[in-house]
Order: sequence, then C-alpha cells, then structure tokens
Amino acid sequence: MAARASTDAAALAVNATGVTYYVSPSGKNTNAGTSPSKPWKDVRRANSSTFRAGDQLLFQGGAVFSGELTLSADDKGSTIAPIVIGSYGAGRATINAGTGTALSIYNTSGIVIRNLSVVGSGTSTNAGSGIDVFTDLPGGVKLPFIRIDSVDASGFGEFGIAIGSWNNSTGFSDVRVSYSVTYDNGRGGVSTYAQAPYAHQNVYFGHLLSYRNSGLTGSTDNTGSGITMGGVTGGMIERSVARENGWLCTASAGPVGIWTYDSDGVVIQFNESYRNRTGGPADGGGFDLDQNTRNAVVQYNYSHDNDGPGYLLAHSPNTSTHSGNTLRYNVSENDGRRNGTGAIVIWGRTIGAEIYNNTVYVSPSSSGSPKAFFLHNATIPGQDVQRVHVRNNIFYAAGGVTTLFVSADQLNGAVDLRFEGNNYHSPGAAPQIVWGSATYSGIGTWRSTTTQEMLAGVALGSQVNPRLTSPGNGGTVGNAELLSALTAYRLLATSPMIDRGLHIPNLFNLPVGQTDYFAGSLPFGRAYDVGAHERR
Repeated sequence: MAARASTDAAALAVNATGVTYYVSPSGKNTNAGTSPSKPWKDVRRANSSTFRAGDQLLFQGGAVFSGELTLSADDKGSTIAPIVIGSYGAGRATINAGTGTALSIYNTSGIVIRNLSVVGSGTSTNAGSGIDVFTDLPGGVKLPFIRIDSVDASGFGEFGIAIGSWNNSTGFSDVRVSYSVTYDNGRGGVSTYAQAPYAHQNVYFGHLLSYRNSGLTGSTDNTGSGITMGGVTGGMIERSVARENGWLCTASAGPVGIWTYDSDGVVIQFNESYRNRTGGPADGGGFDLDQNTRNAVVQYNYSHDNDGPGYLLAHSPNTSTHSGNTLRYNVSENDGRRNGTGAIVIWGRTIGAEIYNNTVYVSPSSSGSPKAFFLHNATIPGQDVQRVHVRNNIFYAAGGVTTLFVSADQLNGAVDLRFEGNNYHSPGAAPQIVWGSATYSGIGTWRSTTTQEMLAGVALGSQVNPRLTSPGNGGTVGNAELLSALTAYRLLATSPMIDRGLHIPNLFNLPVGQTDYFAGSLPFGRAYDVGAHERR
C-alpha cells in the first residue's frame, strides 16, 4: 500500500475532557490505568469498564493482547468527542482474538479505531471478524461517526473489517475506513451490509489494501471479496487495491475485488483490482455495480487478469432499480479468464447506463472464452436492458477473441440499446461481432443491418488499429497512487483515435468529468479522443 500522505483530521481528534486509559502486559488490573506508569494489564479489564465521550483506550505498541474487546450501547462517544481505541508508545499493539472477534462495536457510535493490528487464529478455526461494527436498533436510526484508520486485520473466518446493520433501514452514517490492510480472511476483506437497501449514509473507503481473502467453500453466499460497499447512500471507494481474493468461493454468485450493491450514489475511482478468482461458476471479477445500485460512477480504475469480468453491471431482480450508472475512463487488460465471461459485462435489467471512453484489451484464455464486451441475461430471460449507451470505447480483441457479444434473449426486448463511436479491433482479422443469432465479420455489414454505429445518418465506429503504446503489457501497478504510470494504454501520436470521439456533452447532454484516465484535462485538441486516454 502507498505511503500515507494524509488522513481524516476527525479520526485523530482527542478531546481533552476525556480520560486516557493505558493497557500494558506489565500492568495490573488493580491499577487505575490512567497513566503509562500504572496501566491495566489486559483486555478483560478494559471490558469491565464503561467509556464516555472523549475517553481513550490505548494499548502498548509492539505488545500482543489476547482476548475479545467489546464496546456496547453503554460506551457512548460523539462526533466532537469520540471514544478512541489505539496504541501508545512505539509501534502498533496487536489484539489476538484467537477463534473470536478482536473488536466488537454494538449499538453505539462516536468511535475511532486507529493504529492497531488485529489477528485471528486463521480461516479454518476462527469464527469471528477483526473489527465488527453492528447495530440492530429499531426505528431506522443512523448511528453517526465511525472511523477506522491504519488497521491491519488478518486470520479471521468472517471479515477483516465489517460494518453492518439488520433492522430494516437502521444503519450508520459518516463512516470512514482508511489506510488499512485486510488479508488472509475467509468471508471477505472490508464490507458494509444492511437489511434494507440504501440504509447507511455517507461512507468512505480509501487507501485500502485487501488481498488473499479466500472465500468459503460450501457457502451458498458469495464470499471472498476484497472491498464491498453494500446498503449505502452516498459512498466512495478510492485509491485502493484488491488482489488475489476469492479462490475458495464455490457459490453460484461469486466474489469480486471491489464492488457495491443495494447502494445509491457511490463513486468508485482510482483503484486497481487484479488476479481475483472464483472457485465456482461465476464472478471473480475486478469491479461490479450489482443489484439495486443506482446513480453510481466507476472511473479511472485499472482491472486486469481476473477470472471474471473486469467491469460488471448486474441486476437479477425483476425491477427497475439498477439505473443511472456510469462507467467511464477505465482500463481492462485480460479480464474474463474463466467461465465464458468478458471484460465489460452487462447482465439482467440494466436501465440508463452510460458506458464511454474505456479501453479494453483481451486475449485468449486456456480456461475460458473471454469477450471484450458481453451483454446477456442468461437464466433471467425477459429482463432486458433499457437506455444502455456504449460510446467512444476501444475494444481490442487479440487472437480471435470475440469483440462484441449481445445475446438474442437481450435483443428481443432491449429498448434504446446503442453502440456509437467505438473502435473494434482484432489484429490480423476482422473483429467478430455476435448479435443475437447472427455473427458478423467486421462492423460494416453489422452496421448496415442493425443501424448500430449510425447517428443521424452518419456511419460511425472503426476497426483500425488504435495504435496503443503497448497493448497487453500493462502488467501490475500495485500502488493506487501511481495508476497513471500505466503507459501501455496511452495513444501513440499517430493513433487514429485522436480527435475521433463523439462530443458526448454536446450530442447527448451528459457530463463526462474533468479528466481522462491519466489525469489529463478534457477535451484536448479539436475533439474528444476514443478510449481512456486523451492524447496531448
């Protein structure tokens, strides 16, 4: 994970009116605990105390404390005077929960957890989470102010860090999880969840690293995701890395590196998600906007070498709640390695999606049949897309890989499905386009037969070499602060994609953001370029 540059100032706030309690292996539980010279000894003593707004509970840095620390409704912090749990002295303290949960926060808030390590006994023996923040209070309450900062969580059977609720629309508000690492956990890395969609409010995940969270063999739920934001209104996931998760998940719905569901207004940006796996028939992808997600934006991300889709828009319910989402200025390299999926995938009833200025590279896989773009509704026929627009993208399909696949079951009910201004390139051959029951070699006949890649009587689209710097050689960046170093997908100065993009704001009255994938201003030159790079 990248070196720390800044953090949420509120997470570091200390209220001078509170009491600071110290815990050290050299202490005694009969001590007052209010100074480093007379500290408490263990977690058991902390659990027997009640903490008030502004109090701090600090464990000696470098020391290991066995047990399960619990804060309940009697332990009440506030936004301006939170209860702080952390370390003192040199280094981080470690709470070893054994087979349980290291730190449980139940029906309370106004809590800061920072500068700690939490460990469990391993996914085969541990039944808890590293940090478990949960409420089931009645009345649709939103408990305010949770901060988790600079925490390592590993070896838990459930999550590294979980923030959840389960009483209709009850949830948390003003939540930030930052600069933390979750790894070698079973059910997942970092997650929010709720009984009702959109229950939590104002949630931020940033500067996270989530890796080797295996998933659970035999579970009927999807497990083994890296970073999951579920049940949120107003959220952001940024500057994070999710890698090598999910390989033991055998459920029909699989894990994803970074994703959101049951959420409204989530922004996912400046992340890298790669080599995520699945042990089952689905998913194992990079990024996902899943069921009941609306008004989300996925931008400036890099997905590569995942078993499942690089970017997935999925909605299985027979409803219209998956709507108003945008996928723009992202890069995908060699995603869809297993299970016949693709780099960009739409499944089910997706409404009002705008997909533009992304760059996709895909090559053959020994364990699957990837596609550059795949739109289908397998197992849920009749749940068709509406107002899905795909524009100004580069779809580079090497080695005879299918460039575009739209299933017959989607086409027979699709409304306002448009492909306009895209580049479809297959080196050494015409791009293969599967459109329902027909297969086209190249875009010409497909265009004249279907009126796709036509606008106001003008033929659009191309199948020429887009002249990228080094397609297929993006590799791993490994640091979400340095994603613009992905030079393989910059346009060369001789690229025919320069100034060939549709002017989306003028033509379709859509905002396109301020920058391209590489942080260059938009547009540059006479017009927009095609793909994720605006050449300058």
